[in-house]
Amino acid sequence: MTPSLVTLATWTLLALAPPAPTAALPRFEPSECPFPVEPPERIECGMLVVPENRSKPDSREIRLPVRRLRSRSQTPAPDPVLFMPGGPGVSAVDGVRTGRGNPVLDERDFIVIEPRGGRHAQPALECPEINAHKADVAAGRIRGDKALQAMTRAAERCRQTLTAAGVDLDGYTTEATADDIDDLRRVLGISQLNLSGLSYSTRLMLTLVRRHPEGVRSVVLDSVMPPEVGYDEVASHNVWRALNAVFDGCAIDAECGKAYPDLPGRFARLVAAADRKPLPLGLKDATSGGAPVEVRGAQVVDALYGALHDPRRIPHLPRVIAKAAAGDYSELRPLVEANLGPSPFTWGLRLSVWCSEETPFEDPARIAAQRSPARGLGGLDGGTAALETCRAWNVAPAPAAMNAPVKSDVPALVFAGEFDPDTPPDWGRQVLETLPNASYVEMRGKSHGASFNRCGGGMVLAFLRNPSTPPPADCSLRERGADFGLAASPPAP
Repeated sequence: MTPSLVTLATWTLLALAPPAPTAALPRFEPSECPFPVEPPERIECGMLVVPENRSKPDSREIRLPVRRLRSRSQTPAPDPVLFMPGGPGVSAVDGVRTGRGNPVLDERDFIVIEPRGGRHAQPALECPEINAHKADVAAGRIRGDKALQAMTRAAERCRQTLTAAGVDLDGYTTEATADDIDDLRRVLGISQLNLSGLSYSTRLMLTLVRRHPEGVRSVVLDSVMPPEVGYDEVASHNVWRALNAVFDGCAIDAECGKAYPDLPGRFARLVAAADRKPLPLGLKDATSGGAPVEVRGAQVVDALYGALHDPRRIPHLPRVIAKAAAGDYSELRPLVEANLGPSPFTWGLRLSVWCSEETPFEDPARIAAQRSPARGLGGLDGGTAALETCRAWNVAPAPAAMNAPVKSDVPALVFAGEFDPDTPPDWGRQVLETLPNASYVEMRGKSHGASFNRCGGGMVLAFLRNPSTPPPADCSLRERGADFGLAASPPAP
């Protein structure tokens, strides 16, 4: 283990010993913010204290950081927005140090809470072994079955470390986090919340709607991951859907189609060439002492997958692919480089949720097929956790109801991005079947996190003012979408 990993492991262990119970649960303990707050901003910080395993009456306390950004309005609406990012395994409070630029604060408060097990929670379910393993995979040092076996061994080691420190891994579930959010609402004296979730947290918010409907005024769902979908069973299908949207978009654009005919063929030849012989990109991996990066098909596809998340890059991808297929890697190189390094996720939390709520309800053969080189993606593993890894993690499976559609009359606003390679627009349309008071907006030219722009933000504000009425979607209808004609021009200097 490198010195940096030793340090991370040491700090993780220091955070694994929450104080003994001292008062009734749940409770909120106000505290100074761990960052400077400059006037006139008003940010309140504290800890929500809840039981680690809600099914055990003698479970120990855990502590979850909370940030409440107070509204700039003199007469704010009484129902704050509570937002949670994707994951599982993404911190909700990281970087939340200012309310500048947050339009919600013009009318109401904005709240975030660290998910149980997250990076700043006590305990934090960090797995430095897995973060380092993901860096090896990104740099091409390990792949295929060997990568899967190494991931399973890393999960075994992390589980041993966490359980030896007293962590009850069965306590870290979507249902428990949903209950944490409702506990926070009640201890803060809030009658109802407006919920906003991105990606995995759309599932979290739907779970909250199912379990605590009385505390929900409205819900915004961006890049929806419904409880009933089998994410790992279709991971490569979702990547292919987004890639084909790029190929088709280029083909029907006069300039792009003329400049790059047969783009799918060029893509296939590029991936196949990389699998035969690593591409000479000349990259070094700083996380391994500057070892060379082995760029094979999986690294090429992963680089394009990463770029598919950025609407500014999407129109230029046909040129990136065509140039690389012709041996010019100048535009592919920075995309591969951006993917290097350890995984940013808190993997103990990620595995506890996934191995309880997803893997037990998925078909192992379909999951394995998604990693096959025959899929044409260089053997890219786009899934979250394989069956072998979840066996090593060994948490109790969730009740089957956790994988059932959520039925509710709560007003909802659903966003989807045209080029989203993770949560396809069809999943957003799917939830309309059981949410009769939902409005659906598909953002042309956008990707994962489709509402995070001026147009989407305006619709969210209009919806929050009156959730019973669909917000005006004129701005989305005026969006041209991805202009693939840009790919036919040289890149800007």
